[in-house]
Amino acid sequence: MGQRGPKPESNVIKLLRGNPGRRTLDLSEGVQPEVAVPAAPVHLSLEAKKEWSRITIELESLGLVSRLDRAALAIYCQTWGRLVLTEKALAAKQKKAKESGLDEVEAVFTHQTPTGFVRESALFRIIGKLQQDCDRYLASFGMSPSSRSRVKASVKRHGDPLEEAQREAWNNL
Repeated sequence: MGQRGPKPESNVIKLLRGNPGRRTLDLSEGVQPEVAVPAAPVHLSLEAKKEWSRITIELESLGLVSRLDRAALAIYCQTWGRLVLTEKALAAKQKKAKESGLDEVEAVFTHQTPTGFVRESALFRIIGKLQQDCDRYLASFGMSPSSRSRVKASVKRHGDPLEEAQREAWNNL
């Protein structure tokens, strides 16, 4: 079960709304990892690798990915790849039912057990679970409409001139 109550607000948002609690707000909150696309894990499926390539470009341009995110991004992409595979299996089952002259809805969404009961298709249940998982992982990176307001882009860009100047000054001491 997830955390109860509303997700915590950024201190910047609290300040903009008036800070009714009058508590001291730390406006430099959060860790700011360097924006960088991690290397894709080799175990990803073909569909997962396609999604990795597609989404990392977008996340990098928005400043929402770092090398720390490799595992979370891999889990999302692998779940996406499995969802695509399961959707293809469901479409193949539907095509087969249509070619056989069977009722497509019954053939795709239900199946009969050996005892004669009609149950929801296992593929359909798997698709629903994978969609829920994908939605949850998308929210982690701010890739769903409702979660965009909850993520904060990192201000540390690769090759940031100010950061490089500070590093050089420190090294020269």
